[in-house]
Amino acid sequence: MKVLLPLLAAGIALSATAANEVYQTSNEGIVYTFADLAKIEGSGVTKTGENIYTVEKDIEVPANDGLTLENNTTLRLGADVLIKMWGGKHNFVPADTATITSNGDGVMPKGIQFIDMDKTVEVKHIRFEGAGVKFGGPAASIVENCTFFEHNDRIGHYAINYAGHSMGNEVRHCYFLRTAMSAIGAGANIAAGVVIEDNIMEDCSTANRNYPVINETPAADNGPIIIRRNKILGGKRLMPGAISVSNMLSMIGDHKVIIEDNYIDNSRYGLNLMGHYMDFRVTGNTILNCHYESNSVNGGSGVTVYSQSADNASKVYMSGNRIEGCLWGVTLVGTAVANLGNVSVDASSADYNPGGNSFKNNGNCGKAPEGAETAFDPSIPYDLYNNTAATVYAQGNVWGGADQSDAEVEKRIFHKVDDAKLGEVIYKPVGTTSGISVAGEDNFEVSVYGDGAITIEGAAVGTPVSVYDVAGSLLYSGVTDETIQLGRKGLVVVVVGNKAVRVAL
Repeated sequence: MKVLLPLLAAGIALSATAANEVYQTSNEGIVYTFADLAKIEGSGVTKTGENIYTVEKDIEVPANDGLTLENNTTLRLGADVLIKMWGGKHNFVPADTATITSNGDGVMPKGIQFIDMDKTVEVKHIRFEGAGVKFGGPAASIVENCTFFEHNDRIGHYAINYAGHSMGNEVRHCYFLRTAMSAIGAGANIAAGVVIEDNIMEDCSTANRNYPVINETPAADNGPIIIRRNKILGGKRLMPGAISVSNMLSMIGDHKVIIEDNYIDNSRYGLNLMGHYMDFRVTGNTILNCHYESNSVNGGSGVTVYSQSADNASKVYMSGNRIEGCLWGVTLVGTAVANLGNVSVDASSADYNPGGNSFKNNGNCGKAPEGAETAFDPSIPYDLYNNTAATVYAQGNVWGGADQSDAEVEKRIFHKVDDAKLGEVIYKPVGTTSGISVAGEDNFEVSVYGDGAITIEGAAVGTPVSVYDVAGSLLYSGVTDETIQLGRKGLVVVVVGNKAVRVAL
């Protein structure tokens, strides 16, 4: 019996001691610009060009004052320079753009930090080069349309760092490229509710340490953790995974976590869900090629759910996910409670789950042979590994065998049949595609616009059209001369006549 031991790094939030000289503003109710600071002797701010300022001292702005980053401003920060702001009188929302970068090759600044926020702080339209941003709560923060390029981890292990309890945080439409550690994260003792939506994270955690791209702690009364419609493109590294939500300190509460419609590729693992008191809903995610781990005992799952509490075990609901090319498809460890599909109950039941998860080419040889990149070996298949004593319902799914016969499915599920100490996986009835086969060639075009609107071009007027979600549920039925308004995001199957295509909304 293999015992899977998922690894996670989530540090306790600690304050750092600045080594630089510090300039503090007057605390007399003045809202400063960097042009204003450049006129003050001893501020450490110097104007070096049109809208360009070097900052060689740490800047502290007490709660009575404010600081504004004006449009088209470039800040060039010196080594370990931190701009620290208290309260909520600050404006870091330039109309079009601004840049916070370093003051030279090899110079690594910290960035900006907001502390004791008494109202929502917004950070928008800023390009961070090396530098990061840290939020200390208790008010919310909103980060939108920002770029984080090669974050250097001087301000912490996360390019966006939640260092104080808070609720209502948002990160949307941001681009993260080659961050040294995580793109977004919170310390293990920090309850910061956050919505992370519609971001792109490419080749992050380049230091190749055990820091996932998104590394969150559940927040209970401070709001849910929602991770939705992000694209995480890994760098094929052996240590960092894509998304981890972990209650390492067993904080008591009803922790809601929603992870849906994300696209994950080429990471060590897809989702690592770890700890107690958590309720996970994992739907519509595409998780591909998470096999960059040389020892499969240490990771490589599309999804891992790990809990050790007898009374407050974490539970996961999974539907409509696509998991391909991983060392393990789904691994359940300890006392984790999982519902991967339950059609044995009435559709009105809270336990009802149509399944609709699909698995393909998942497997490993245990430990990679010398010279191999990973342990990946789909000829030794593992779509679902139930390393718990609990019965797991996994009905309505499509497994990665040559067909959906009992013999083929059993090859891909490790459970009571393989080890009497483990719980049984109830996988029948298996899933189908409702008679839908994706066309190799089609004679029509599907156009997507707005909030889930679809038009069909190239097919005869009046041709029947149906749209299904990935679980096989019918979302729409009509004909080609109509605009299809679904009002939703995610992966769907569009059937035109007798041909079909998968479409991402």
